Amino acid sequence: MTAHQAEFQARIARIKAGQGFTKSTVYVGMETAFSYMPPNRRRGGQGLAALNLGHALSFPMAMLVGFLCHGLERYVDLTFNGLPDIKAMTDMQMLQMGGLAFAMTVVITHLIGLRDRGLLLAKALGVVAGMLFLHNLVHARPDVFDQIYSPNWVGRVMAMTEPGSMNWRGISIRF
Repeated sequence: MTAHQAEFQARIARIKAGQGFTKSTVYVGMETAFSYMPPNRRRGGQGLAALNLGHALSFPMAMLVGFLCHGLERYVDLTFNGLPDIKAMTDMQMLQMGGLAFAMTVVITHLIGLRDRGLLLAKALGVVAGMLFLHNLVHARPDVFDQIYSPNWVGRVMAMTEPGSMNWRGISIRF
């Protein structure tokens, strides 16, 4: 019997005996074997529960950040461009608003640690929800939005939209 056949027969004997091929010993190649120590205990308890809770809250948190970033985008647009032009193309304005708000959402969520690619949908849904429903908050609390934005902006939003509605392409759809 050659050396290779003897080595193979030795491995077969170890497997049949229940030795050698265990989780703690790994055989690599002809003469090389190394052992590792399995972890003593699993991670669990309150640390694991907190981690799971963080995963569960990441989707609504990403949506909330997307919604708030739409409001931030409206503020930035008001600061740099003033009140929006009524005669402008509504589709292009919505595309610009959504794109800028989504970019801001991606950057801010990256900074706060919500980097998972699976959360991109939640971020986009939050921005879309902000685009469709932010004006309802303006109708509910105009005094707060007067301080944040401006009385002219709040007056224009309240004149162009209806409370309890969805604003799509400049048209208020009541629900």
